[in-house]
Amino acid sequence: MHNLNFRHLAVSIFIFLCAYTSLAQDQAKLASPDLVEVTAGREVVFKVEGVPKNDKDFSFSWDSDITDASFDEQEQEFYWQSSYKDVGVYKANFYVKDSFGVTVSSSQTIIKIQKTVLRPSIRLMPDSLENAPFISLEQGTEYELEFVAISKAQRDVNDVLLTYLLNNDGDLKTLEDASFNLVGNRLIVRWKPNERQAKKRYFDLEVVAIDQRNMVTRKKYRFQIIDKNLPPKLKHSINDQYIIVADQRLQIDFGVEDPDGDPIQYAMNIPVNIGSPNISMDGQFSWYLSTRDMASIANLFPIEIVLKASEIENDSNYVEKHILLYKSEQNYPPVITKLSNLSIREGYSVKRRVFIEDNNHALSDLTFSLENEPEWLYIQQEGDKVYLMSDTVGFDIVKADGIPVHYDVLFSVTDSQGAGDQKFFNVTVNEGINTVKVYHELDQYQKQTDALLVGLRKTIRELDKKIQGNARAKKAFLYTSFVLGTFSATGAFFDDHTIVKKAIPYSGAVLAISSSINALAFNQEGKMTSLKVKLEEIEKGLVRNKSYLKTYDIKDESDEELRNNELVNRLRSYRQALIEQRIELQKLNDDYRELNYVQRRAKRARRKGRTDGSRWGFIQIN
Repeated sequence: MHNLNFRHLAVSIFIFLCAYTSLAQDQAKLASPDLVEVTAGREVVFKVEGVPKNDKDFSFSWDSDITDASFDEQEQEFYWQSSYKDVGVYKANFYVKDSFGVTVSSSQTIIKIQKTVLRPSIRLMPDSLENAPFISLEQGTEYELEFVAISKAQRDVNDVLLTYLLNNDGDLKTLEDASFNLVGNRLIVRWKPNERQAKKRYFDLEVVAIDQRNMVTRKKYRFQIIDKNLPPKLKHSINDQYIIVADQRLQIDFGVEDPDGDPIQYAMNIPVNIGSPNISMDGQFSWYLSTRDMASIANLFPIEIVLKASEIENDSNYVEKHILLYKSEQNYPPVITKLSNLSIREGYSVKRRVFIEDNNHALSDLTFSLENEPEWLYIQQEGDKVYLMSDTVGFDIVKADGIPVHYDVLFSVTDSQGAGDQKFFNVTVNEGINTVKVYHELDQYQKQTDALLVGLRKTIRELDKKIQGNARAKKAFLYTSFVLGTFSATGAFFDDHTIVKKAIPYSGAVLAISSSINALAFNQEGKMTSLKVKLEEIEKGLVRNKSYLKTYDIKDESDEELRNNELVNRLRSYRQALIEQRIELQKLNDDYRELNYVQRRAKRARRKGRTDGSRWGFIQIN
């Protein structure tokens, strides 16, 4: 009777547990996608249904072979930001356990990261023209357009190159009154359309970008030249007032140029004819008054003259200048005796003296001016001296291509009577050395080299240890093979049924096994030795380049040694060397992963849910 009651109690408990388990499975049943496919570099996000919230009877857990994934239990979302290097298949497992620790529900999601095909992009600056069906350019107006290729797969601008095709003609490299300059990943177009191009109206430019993976992007731009009859323009600046001196010829250069190349005619309006005033066919106005001529018209001064230049075929397009002429028998206009061209470098200031000679006036009575000057250039008078001055020229003038920037500047001096002199001079701004940038690059390259050497030397030591261990093992296998072979040969001379004779088949089998192990164990010894030698060569190159940079004693960002052209050139060479060494290391990395012991170590790491143990961290340079 007692046993019967016990049986009833056991059956009741079993039925209760089954019912409880069934109820638990119904209350907490996980559901997640079986397969999630995402392109490399994109986010992996999906929801898991059935995650218990604030339920003491159930607990939720998850695991994955993705080390940097996360799960938001509040939103019941799995999240992972993949990179371009994470191409492959991964797993994510989700579990719900009851209060007894029994798994009542589980779900698994396979995550497949697919390789992306990224083509370089082409961007036009100014970008306001990008969306227009035609790039409209006006005749006679100067334009500067820049086409930039950007690689979406690589950050380095050296990984993508540009080329172009004009009007579908492979032999046509430029256009009239235009320049096409290729600088790495940029195409710079400077163009001033002329009248002939306006008549042709349309021009095609196809820009082609190619990255290091041979991915190609083509983009066609169509230019529309708008015909515009532009008026003539003065070649030189002209004063509003001049002094004419008796017995000296007054000459004013009123020459003009027409943007459309139309023929020009010149005319003058002057109230007197004494002294035979004249304007030539190229716009040179001249007037000579003798002392007697000056005296005869002395009461007419100041005299206003009008100089005019107009197109022959369309006289409504013209330019004219009203000038007041004053008489002076003794005034001698100021003369610019020395004004040299300026050639400066970014990061420096300018102070260059201009020599002026005037027999009638003090320097303080003269007026000085500049035309077409850069905004940082100005005139300063110090006592009896005049200087062209500037503050420290910034590093934002010369563009990345390093081509010097030129300015054609007009320097003018005028006295109180309106007489003066003018001279053109050239200002050239060369690329400067930004010491702050050079200092940071030097510091960055040294840190990158140190980080690279740590991992590189670690791997060299690992390979050396493996090679030495294989050599010792190889000697042991050779010795064993020799002993067993000797034993077998000797045993052949003994009679049958002896212990030695019976042992011969076994020693022969052991000899064959030993020889097989010997052949299989060391078939990659040559690969490891070759890999170690190549890594040591790269290590020597890194140490040698680093020693070159260490020869410069740099204290801080303002150290004058940073302006040393030799140091700057070494930095550029070192940067190129780093790029080439990283490419070579990535190739050697593949050889390293093919070694048997590395593959076995990677498999063990994956079985334990770890992937960092089989990665080369020292080639990941930021």
